[in-house]
Amino acid sequence: MKKCAFTLLFFIFGSINLCFSQTPSMSQIEKTQLDLEKERVLRTQVEKGKKVFIKKIIVKGVTLITEDRINETILPFKNHWFTEADINLILGFITFAYKQKGYQNQPAKISYQIKKMSLIIKVEELPH
Repeated sequence: MKKCAFTLLFFIFGSINLCFSQTPSMSQIEKTQLDLEKERVLRTQVEKGKKVFIKKIIVKGVTLITEDRINETILPFKNHWFTEADINLILGFITFAYKQKGYQNQPAKISYQIKKMSLIIKVEELPH
C-alpha cells in the first residue's frame, strides 16, 4: 500500500513538475517578444519605403512548382536591399511562375515576413 501511495504521489508531483518544466521561461518569452518587435520594426520600415537588407529568401508551401523553378525566380534577389515594392515584385514573380505552369488560380494567398535578414515567403495553394 505504501509503495502504491508513493508511486501515485510521485506520478502526480512528477507530472506537475513536468508541466512546469515545459512552461517557457521568462527569458524565452522575452526573447520571443523581442523577435516579434524586431520583425514589426523591420516591416514598418519596409512599408514606409525604407530599405532593409535581405540576405536570404525562404519560400514555404510550394508544391505545384519545382524547387528549381522557385530558386531560379528568387536567386537574383538574394543579398540585396529591399523596399516593400521590391518585395511585392518578388511575390509577383512567384505568382507568375504559377501562371506559366497553367495554374491560373494559384497561389490562393501569398504573404511574407522579415526575420533576421531573411525574407520568408509563405505560399498557400488551393487544393488540387
